[in-house]
Amino acid sequence: MFLEHTNWGFRFGFVILGFVMLGLFADSFAFGGGLAVPKRGFISSQPGETWEEGLISGNGTIGANIRSVPLDETIVFTHERMFLPQGPPAMPPDQANRLFEIRNLIDRGLYKQATQLAFDFSGQKGFMYPDPFVPCFDMGIKMQAKGKVTDYMRSVNFETGEATVHWADDRGVFERRLFVSRSAGVAVLLITGPKAGSVSCEMKLGPRQPKEKLKEGAYRNKRGTVSERSWARFKEFVKDVVTTADESGLTFSSRFTKAYPGSIQSLNGMAHVIAGNGTKKADGDTLKISGADSVLVIVDIEPIYKAFDARRPKNDPSLAGFKKTKKKLADLGADYKKLLGEHAAIHGKIFNRMRLDIGGGKDHNLTSEKLLSITTNENVCKALVEKTFDAGRYNILSCTGELPPNLQGVWGGTYVPGWASDFTQNGNVPSAIASMMRGNMPELMLAYTSYIESIVPWMEINAKNMFGCRGIVLPSRTSTNGFNNALAPNFAGGFWVGGAAWSAHFFYDYYEYTGDKQFLARHALPFMEKAAVFFEDYLYEGSDGKYVFSPTQSPENTPGNSNSQGTFNSTMDVAAAKELLNNLIIGSKVLGKNEKKIAVWEGMLKKMPEYMINEDGIIKEWLTPKLENNDHHRHCSQLYPLFDYMGKEIAENPKLQSAFRKSIEYKLDVHWGKNARGFMSFGLVQLGQAATSLGESDMAYKCLTHLVNRFWLHNLASMHNHKTLFNMDISGGMPDVIIKMLSNSQQGKVQLLPAVPKAWPTGTVEGVLCRGQIEIKSLKWAPGKITVTLLSAKEQKIDLKAPADIRKYDVTRGKASVRKTSRKNVLNVTLPKQQAVTIEIVK
Repeated sequence: MFLEHTNWGFRFGFVILGFVMLGLFADSFAFGGGLAVPKRGFISSQPGETWEEGLISGNGTIGANIRSVPLDETIVFTHERMFLPQGPPAMPPDQANRLFEIRNLIDRGLYKQATQLAFDFSGQKGFMYPDPFVPCFDMGIKMQAKGKVTDYMRSVNFETGEATVHWADDRGVFERRLFVSRSAGVAVLLITGPKAGSVSCEMKLGPRQPKEKLKEGAYRNKRGTVSERSWARFKEFVKDVVTTADESGLTFSSRFTKAYPGSIQSLNGMAHVIAGNGTKKADGDTLKISGADSVLVIVDIEPIYKAFDARRPKNDPSLAGFKKTKKKLADLGADYKKLLGEHAAIHGKIFNRMRLDIGGGKDHNLTSEKLLSITTNENVCKALVEKTFDAGRYNILSCTGELPPNLQGVWGGTYVPGWASDFTQNGNVPSAIASMMRGNMPELMLAYTSYIESIVPWMEINAKNMFGCRGIVLPSRTSTNGFNNALAPNFAGGFWVGGAAWSAHFFYDYYEYTGDKQFLARHALPFMEKAAVFFEDYLYEGSDGKYVFSPTQSPENTPGNSNSQGTFNSTMDVAAAKELLNNLIIGSKVLGKNEKKIAVWEGMLKKMPEYMINEDGIIKEWLTPKLENNDHHRHCSQLYPLFDYMGKEIAENPKLQSAFRKSIEYKLDVHWGKNARGFMSFGLVQLGQAATSLGESDMAYKCLTHLVNRFWLHNLASMHNHKTLFNMDISGGMPDVIIKMLSNSQQGKVQLLPAVPKAWPTGTVEGVLCRGQIEIKSLKWAPGKITVTLLSAKEQKIDLKAPADIRKYDVTRGKASVRKTSRKNVLNVTLPKQQAVTIEIVK
């Protein structure tokens, strides 16, 4: 828990003396309550032991991770485009002319051989990840204490994005405050002391070099620990590291050994330092500050795509970049409050659109450590639910810029991140972005759609080379390119064909929520058409007249009676294709387009395989009697039809509803009931999403219980596994499950409290977006009563569904026409345009 620098030079890593030093740590630090609890945010009494436990702040483009150690601080800076070049991307295998061989092997049940053959066609030596997301550099800050360090606390204010580290010594209180500005595009750090002239420190920039001691049971492979492998990768792929210091600040620059045309060629970082009434002196690449009233540091990061020409060193793009950045930072001035206010006006406007209150009350004043210690599966801490709901939305907002969140959002502390910290499209990214729309941050979805559009040329090559088809294939993993290289003898990711259709869901959903027909015409419909034309070419009829999806992969799962992921008729692929075609037909009719194609798509829908139920009454993951379920798996891809809402096909079929319900029950009891490691938290998100669509409050709450209690650290960053592996999947996915428990919508339909748990008898949620340009401004519930305020962007009629029969209702605000329907729990409501309407419902 106590951390110290190993040395200066380029080394900013830390040695963890470990839990055995807890006594020493306690002697050095005393924890107190001198830092106010943010109205929406948290306080924490412990600094980060590793970067994964650091406080996080970001503007979507630049990320900052603050370890929060008073006298020996490390801040890890990252940039959303810092994907380490690994050399030019490899083209996907040109196997289209031999696709018939792969299909023939699958028809004969030789799934392993089919997967191996596809890998052999690729010419790859093994599985290929895209360029990995890595940190830019560290800022190290050393300070001295007079006497004992006391009154330690740290916090993050979700409304402003400001992270604070607070402590005191014999002289009084010191603080470091940091935020990453959306208005100025920089990180801003302020160091203050108890009186004028009390701030002295040393600071420098350097490469990320973790030297963290292994915890008991930590992962090590034949190449060493994560820290050892991280530094080895840095030395292999990064060169020409230069750090400098002068009286104006600090700089960092580096180049990359395997840069290629179109990739990042080099990286610049600059810290502009203002020491109020103090002295500054450069000592090598360290800046020493003495006797300052306060220290303001403004940091900018610039990835450079222009290659360095050694023949013309005076034209070095890094030098030109530094000159421009230096002026930019100086022009921002030295008023921290002004810079924070300008940023908070943008950040806070988005974050504060939603609020959840289920009765957390005074527990909000507890530290995050205390909240995590008192919550149990039998009594989930309500304040922790509320804080992690807020934390999830804060995290996703803070890590969405021009690009959507990668596996680590926009933060990182290693050169060997799990799964390259890429954009994993077969579950992780959809979970991270799941609550952007109903969570009232629709502008963030445009980062996702624009990124996906940017890799369409690669996706078209995937379809052509691998399947001989027009259209697009979205691979399971992307970063700086969209080529499909997810192939290995034991991994059939290259066969997954549902990705573009799943992506199209989010394109179309943006239109469904916002009513933006221009977006539908210019972005959603063209993308959906590309995804659909692939299926026009790829699908072929089987002997029963139904389409065959071959080859496919149900993400990362292997059938119970097979030894290969290479399969056919994956339920997920079929469901995604059905949804795509249905939405494409509706969207085309809205715009008056594709009149001739609509008949083609309607014909395709009639030939789609039907959902199947196995002998245990559980929905099948492959729509064929030849392949058996493997329901112990972490993914829940066969539940795709229920991730967002219950479509007509399932809503009208009680047997299918029962089969999906049993699938969720089985996975919760067998997989998650015995999964001590807690591997892959977003699997619980998928289960929770499906449970809420079925209106199963108990199952949804069980999913939420696991998510809240097992996958958050005391910095309120979410994890991929039980308390480990920094990951943003459930930061987006868990709020989505909570919102769906309290409301859901389709065009012309708004459902209230479809899966509210018994543990929340009263509560309020504000700011939920609904399809059809409706916002639930407020939804309050108590035993026997619901009060809802709706605001519609247009005049429209909707069905408003309550969780139980409605005895009476009253419109207490606004002019709305309301009448009962034949269904006792449904009201037909005519909403006026841009006028809030409040309806009280008595059950």
